[in-house]
Amino acid sequence: MRLSQLMICLAVVTLSLPVLAQTPPDVTDLVGARGAGGETQLLSRGYELRDSNIVGEQRFNFWWKAKNSQCISVATAEGHYVSIQSVPAANCAEASTADQSPSATSSQHSNSLVLICYGAGTRPTVKTEPTYAWDSKEHKWKSRDTVHSSAEGFNSDVQIELYGDHARIHLSEGLVPPINSGGDHGWWELDDLQVAPEVITAGYRLNGMNKPRLNVDRRSGHITIQGGTSFAGQCDIGNFGGGQRRF
Repeated sequence: MRLSQLMICLAVVTLSLPVLAQTPPDVTDLVGARGAGGETQLLSRGYELRDSNIVGEQRFNFWWKAKNSQCISVATAEGHYVSIQSVPAANCAEASTADQSPSATSSQHSNSLVLICYGAGTRPTVKTEPTYAWDSKEHKWKSRDTVHSSAEGFNSDVQIELYGDHARIHLSEGLVPPINSGGDHGWWELDDLQVAPEVITAGYRLNGMNKPRLNVDRRSGHITIQGGTSFAGQCDIGNFGGGQRRF
């Protein structure tokens, strides 16, 4: 799996605070390490494995370090650690639920989510192709370039973070047009956010003319983004039968 597809999956994560993911300094050197050797190193550094999930060709393990109450997410692909990120303690279930009341845990589930989705989209593109045209003055065929507007397909992933009434979206390269307002290291603030029991909707501003809208179905996990560029993908895995929501 390519590094650009590092976070191609969906995880629904309860968050106690709006923490930005980063690699803790005590495990930075393990990014790129082989999985077996990495596990040995994590154990020797005081971490214990708490949970594990497989998404496509990639495994996500959650490790807990009791000494400093640190929970990390380790993504493994092709036998190597491709990402190690600090995540809220709620992801290391045993460490986070012992001192929380059921009502507090339920509140976190309903008000804070991290959605990581993957899919495909189309974007407008302009292509130049050589053609031949008859030159009546020179009485011969001459070549010239013709410009065609078309749509180009691409694979992509997005990450959505919701913290109560605040939310933002991280866009991969395919979803960001050449002319844009800059964002913040790939992140764009979501506005007009609506989090309903069955659907999540919001918008964001890429530039003055391009203001995409997103829609996430909380039953099917399907996401669509409509704007200058369109995108459709899947935002969850697992068995959610019986009419239950996925997140």
